[in-house]
Amino acid sequence: MSDSPPPNQSFAASSSTPSPTKGGDGAPPAKPLQTPRQPSHPRERAYQLVAIFAFGDWLLSTLAVFTGLLFRAWQKDEVGQFLSALSNPLGTQLFALLLAGALVVWLQTRLGNYDVANLYRLRRWSKSMLKCIAIWVLAMPAFEELVRVHVYAPRLGLLYTTILIPFFLGCWRLLLYPFIMQPSVKHAASRRIIVVGWSEQATHLRRVMRMDLAELGEIIGCVPAPGGHFTTKPPSELAVLGDYSRLPAIVHETGAHAIVLADMSAPVAEVHHLINFCQRELLRFQMIPSYFPALRLGLKVESRSGVPLLGVTELPLDRTLNRVTKRFVDIIGGIVGLLGSLPITALFAFLVYIESPGPVIYRQKRASRSGRLFTIYKIRSMRLTAEAESGAVWCKQNDNRRLKVGAFMRKYNIDELPQFINVLRGDLSLVGPRPERPELIAKFKHEIPNYNARHEARAGLTGWAQIHGLRGDTDLRERINHDLWYLERWSLGLDFYIIVCTFFKNKNAH
Repeated sequence: MSDSPPPNQSFAASSSTPSPTKGGDGAPPAKPLQTPRQPSHPRERAYQLVAIFAFGDWLLSTLAVFTGLLFRAWQKDEVGQFLSALSNPLGTQLFALLLAGALVVWLQTRLGNYDVANLYRLRRWSKSMLKCIAIWVLAMPAFEELVRVHVYAPRLGLLYTTILIPFFLGCWRLLLYPFIMQPSVKHAASRRIIVVGWSEQATHLRRVMRMDLAELGEIIGCVPAPGGHFTTKPPSELAVLGDYSRLPAIVHETGAHAIVLADMSAPVAEVHHLINFCQRELLRFQMIPSYFPALRLGLKVESRSGVPLLGVTELPLDRTLNRVTKRFVDIIGGIVGLLGSLPITALFAFLVYIESPGPVIYRQKRASRSGRLFTIYKIRSMRLTAEAESGAVWCKQNDNRRLKVGAFMRKYNIDELPQFINVLRGDLSLVGPRPERPELIAKFKHEIPNYNARHEARAGLTGWAQIHGLRGDTDLRERINHDLWYLERWSLGLDFYIIVCTFFKNKNAH
């Protein structure tokens, strides 16, 4: 085999078929550099595991239905009749039994339980299984009428099967889990990944992949970007497998199955060569786009008349159903919160007036979703002239501008109780990024990367950053990271969790 090309040369030439010429020393013509694939691709092994799961689920679902109905027949002293009906291979009773088990498998397929990415995720399987059973119970009566067979009547038979299906399938998964967790089995189903270049995102990806037991992939090493350099130094314990120009040989030597491009500074032509090489050799190709520093979970590829477009297309709260649900919870919570807090608000407003006569409700302009300004309401916790000289600044620990009762109110968020009015008006949500003052936003958006991305959602009375102590005079970058984490992973359950935590976590409330 001829020598490898110089470090700065593309591997494209070395992976193509050279002309049959002799070397300078009279050696026979050099053979083209080949990268034969491994006889067993990990994705195929993963598909085999999926097939085992699905076939086992069908058998055990059918067995669960049979057991439930048999138990009901035993209760009614009709075991003989039940078994007789099932003994006819061409009878509708047996057909209904087998189809009922197949329906469980089909529903799990629709819910993603047999996707390779979810193969090892027991928690996700458990949630999907509950949805599957709920749909199955609703579908069975219609199925009975469709095939004109009533093997589930009376309804106690359906109840027994509903209990037994998740029990049987749960036991089957638990019994199979030690097998699929064997290193040899998991290794055979896992992709071996080579990273081209390196970046901070690649470091984070490697760390997450190593920590996630359900991850079917491992980064086995990296190579420099085209040009022979790293823009970001890879971890010292990670193997640098060689020069970029030797990538075809490295793939063959390591048995790699995927290439991840982490350095987006590579020339466009070289990226095309890399993509074509991966397609030719049945390698999965992926990129870590550094152009999107925020809201990465919303990244999707859309097609417009055949033209692929990569961008942040949709966050959870962009979906109409999620927005309507969140707003409904806000209205209910706002009404309950406002009515329940009226006595407390009245008491502390009176205490504020006694200590510092004057208006007890403080009004201030804040920004919410899309930067829309609104007037926020709070019980005044500072002197009337608190910002006469300093202007708009954050409250600090042991701030001498606070009233005596103000320190107590801020610690327990009592000063923010009037904001339930803002929630009902639609200015605020119960949970979301904290609303900021427009004059501070005008400053921070130029100083803090991704600052304005937090305004993709309605601001909140409390939030993910707040329950982690990121409020007031704290690290603003870390606060923004928490806000973006919330926007990308929003769920109604997360909102309820944050609301509960708000009553118990008041770190940095000053």
